[in-house]
Amino acid sequence: MSPRAGVAYLLTIGDELIAGEQRDLNSAWQAQRLAQLGYRVEGVRLVGDDEEEIAAALTELAPRASLILCTGGLGPTLDDLTRHAVARAAGRELVRDAEVVDGIRRWFEAGGRTMTAANERQALFPEGATRLENSAGTAPGFRLELEGCDVAVLPGPPREMKTVFEEELAEWLGSCAPVESRVETARFYLFGLPESDFADRVGEWMDRDESPRMGVRASGGVLKVKLEARGVGSGEILADRAAAFRERLGRWIFSETSPEPAEVLAAHLIERRTTFACAESCTGGELASRLIAQPGISAVFLEGFVTYSNAAKVERLGVPEALLEAHGAVSPEVAEAMARGASERSGARLALSTTGVAGPDGGTPEKPVGLVHVGIAFDGRVESHELRLPARGRAFVRTWAVNSACDLARRALLAADA
Repeated sequence: MSPRAGVAYLLTIGDELIAGEQRDLNSAWQAQRLAQLGYRVEGVRLVGDDEEEIAAALTELAPRASLILCTGGLGPTLDDLTRHAVARAAGRELVRDAEVVDGIRRWFEAGGRTMTAANERQALFPEGATRLENSAGTAPGFRLELEGCDVAVLPGPPREMKTVFEEELAEWLGSCAPVESRVETARFYLFGLPESDFADRVGEWMDRDESPRMGVRASGGVLKVKLEARGVGSGEILADRAAAFRERLGRWIFSETSPEPAEVLAAHLIERRTTFACAESCTGGELASRLIAQPGISAVFLEGFVTYSNAAKVERLGVPEALLEAHGAVSPEVAEAMARGASERSGARLALSTTGVAGPDGGTPEKPVGLVHVGIAFDGRVESHELRLPARGRAFVRTWAVNSACDLARRALLAADA
């Protein structure tokens, strides 16, 4: 197998990216997608809207790779120079595609507008290039061969890029990738297990020469684990390790498809038709916001209370003033009373509450920043859970608290099923 077989480079184009005025929203997605198809991305190159620089980058990278994926610079303005640069690197002329011109004209007319002369630039292609249709916009992509390397050029807007990639390029790329480089992946999302404990439990599985290779990232208390096997027999190798992973770490796995505890909780609530409400203090509505972002949640989400002040806890949720005076707002007793009040006043079977010290100030030796209590009321039973979170800022504490509350509720639902 050629040393460059399955090797890919990403060439991202745009002055606005170089200047930091806009983030690169394409490369990470492209790298993941190419890995699934059997390509190994060995570099990402960022180049401005300069014909000579783009052509030089293509000429430099082509001998090293079997694929270069270029993104951006296919618009109608004079600084959209990618098509010219590719033609220059390949030593070909640009030719006008009359069929594309007609298609762009119809696209404008369908929206009640008139195509400008500038849009005809989007119908120019290097001679001999294969056109990649764009059903999401006016700029088609194209592909051609350059020094034995396939160069695929896609529009820059992420929605258009993904559309062209999936509809016009993915199947062809998959057929070109060498079998030896094809990748099988499995993902697991865990909550409630510290990263250091995770490392102890997986042991030798994280060695860099292991197959499948394992990687892990931590965010908001969630561990995002990827298993990746490459080459012949990768499917069987991956399946065996995934089964062993589930057996060893199953009690902390909350999903194999979604890294969002709120999304997973929403799915459980909807599937079981369990009505839900929440009462929030330190999370300030973030728990409700994360849940109502999930499609279909309106079937079960009844009400959310943001009771930041003690007076609101008393008036809206019926928390006894004596309880607040005796224990303070940040206490298991108040968390339970908040959850009970949300359940009773909304009529929900399951209610969550959050009360804590998000910081950066307000903490005391007895109740430091990062202390959060989560209350759960489920079918009349009420309990609370204490969290001692790192004091890494308000956003960190709030995010971790929301994720914890969602995972605790998920576990309560599963326990009820058992």
